[in-house]
Amino acid sequence: MGAKPGDAEVLAHIESICTRAEPDTDRLVSAMFRGCWPGGMGDRTESVAREWVRRWGPRRAGSIPPACSCVVGRCHICN
Repeated sequence: MGAKPGDAEVLAHIESICTRAEPDTDRLVSAMFRGCWPGGMGDRTESVAREWVRRWGPRRAGSIPPACSCVVGRCHICN
């Protein structure tokens, strides 16, 4: 079972993050970038894939229903 929000380990971890010196944070972020994206930020995109996503992209799932104009708000549109 996982940690609970008030667990001492969780609180200690949050405290260690809050008190971390800025140079330590910079070194950690640099290490993460080197490990995750060895070619830099540009190695995580490919122009072919970006074009495919642009063409495929998320679309609306149908038309937008008209707004309800009844006084009570219980017409066939809003029910």
